[in-house]
Amino acid sequence: MSSLLEIREVNSGYVGVQVLWDLSLSVEAGSLCCVLGPNGAGKTTLARTITGAIPAWSGDVMLDGSSISRATPEARARIGVAQVPQGRRVFADMTVEENLEVARFAARGREDPTSLPFVYELFPKLKHLGGQQAGRLSGGEQQMLAVGRSLMTEPRLLVMDEPSLGLAPLLVGMLYEAIARIRDRGVAVLLIEQVVEAALGVADTVAVLESGRVAAYGPASEFRDSEALKSAYLGGGVATNGDAERQSSEILGDQS
Repeated sequence: MSSLLEIREVNSGYVGVQVLWDLSLSVEAGSLCCVLGPNGAGKTTLARTITGAIPAWSGDVMLDGSSISRATPEARARIGVAQVPQGRRVFADMTVEENLEVARFAARGREDPTSLPFVYELFPKLKHLGGQQAGRLSGGEQQMLAVGRSLMTEPRLLVMDEPSLGLAPLLVGMLYEAIARIRDRGVAVLLIEQVVEAALGVADTVAVLESGRVAAYGPASEFRDSEALKSAYLGGGVATNGDAERQSSEILGDQS
C-alpha cells in the first residue's frame, strides 16, 4: 500500500496557542489509523487541520502525493476528504433523506450509484427513517446519519472524531463494525478515539498523541499485544470500554 495521507512536520493551533508541534503521520490507502490520547493531546486540532477547518502554520498536509495545505475545506471535500465531526452536527430541520442527498454535492463528478445502498446496508434503520426530521432522531440514529452522510461524499479519506462519544455500549459495537466495513470498502480512515479496546480491535496502525506530538506510532497489533505499551502510553488518560459504558449511561441514560 502507499500513503494516501501524509502529514509532514505540521505545526498548528489557534490564535496565540500552539497545539500541534512538528507532527508527522501517515495513513495508507485502504487502511485505518487510530489516533489515541488523553483530552488536550491535540486530537481534534489534528482532525481540523487535515480537513482545513484551521490552517497549518507550517509543515505540509498531503493527499496522494499532492499538497492540500492551502486548499479550502470545500476544495478538500471535493477531492475526497470527509469528516464525521465530534457532536454529529446533522441538519436538524432536514429529513434523513435530505441530509444524505445534500451531501452528494461534495462528490460532483465522482458520484457512485452504490453509495446510498451501501449506507442503507450499513445502517438499515436509516432507510425506514427517511422522512423523519434529523433533529428528532436519537443520539445513536444521528450518529448513523452523520456517518452515512459522510459516505455520500465519496470519500477517499474519512476523518472521524470520537464517533462513539455518548453512545450506549451496544451501539458502539455496531458502529465499529460499520467502520471496519468502510475501511474494507477501500476508504482510508483516520479514527480519533478515547475508547482504547474498541479502537484497537479495528485499527491497522495506531498513533498516540501527547501534548501535540506523536509519542508512539506503529502497528495496532503491537499495542494490542503489549501491556507495557498500553500502560506507558494509554494508561490513565484514555477511556476503557467500562469507562465508556458509564459515561454513556450518565449522558444518555442508555437511551441511544
